[in-house]
Amino acid sequence: MNFLAHLHLSPNLSEVRVFNFTADGFKGQGWREDSTPAQRLGIDLHRFIDQFADAHPKSLNAKKLLYPKVGKYAPVALDLMGDFFLHRHWNWTQHRPVPTAPEFIQICLEDIATHQNLLVGRAAHMAPHLLKENWLLSYQSVEGLARAASGIACRHRGGEAFAHYFNTTLEREINLFEPWFLGMYEDLQLATKNFYEQHLDWEQLQDGNAQ
Repeated sequence: MNFLAHLHLSPNLSEVRVFNFTADGFKGQGWREDSTPAQRLGIDLHRFIDQFADAHPKSLNAKKLLYPKVGKYAPVALDLMGDFFLHRHWNWTQHRPVPTAPEFIQICLEDIATHQNLLVGRAAHMAPHLLKENWLLSYQSVEGLARAASGIACRHRGGEAFAHYFNTTLEREINLFEPWFLGMYEDLQLATKNFYEQHLDWEQLQDGNAQ
């Protein structure tokens, strides 16, 4: 999943959210030595979310539709579309009208800005641009997705077809992928909540004794 979905699926704990956001920068298990409870939960949660979403039957079917159009970038394309549909169906995924998507995004941006010292790898490099340009809000439009796809294609080899599809065709076809999101995300929300509530660090974080 992409940035907004990872943040949305996190529990309401600032440092857990930030470590979920930056988790791709932590490789293997060596980081666990001297790690904090928030760090362990955030990184473990990020990995769980990606593994669950990638293996979901509806994700596998959606990627089959995308491979002829964008090749190896099919998983990336689906991740970006996930944030688009999360914006579109925000109230449904929240099960309540507040906070609104812009309000939630502002909370997340403040968390990231406050804890920039915790960011590593790609997230650390991207954070200044994300904060300045508010990428999370831009994913609500196909135009925002197209800009994101073009940026990815510039930074990584072989992304020309991916960027071309997002800039020329996606607007006509994006609704084909809406059933994927609606069928997968509800399962993901339930599984994610179950995962972090059973995590070994959850009770300590709930007690407010550790971040």
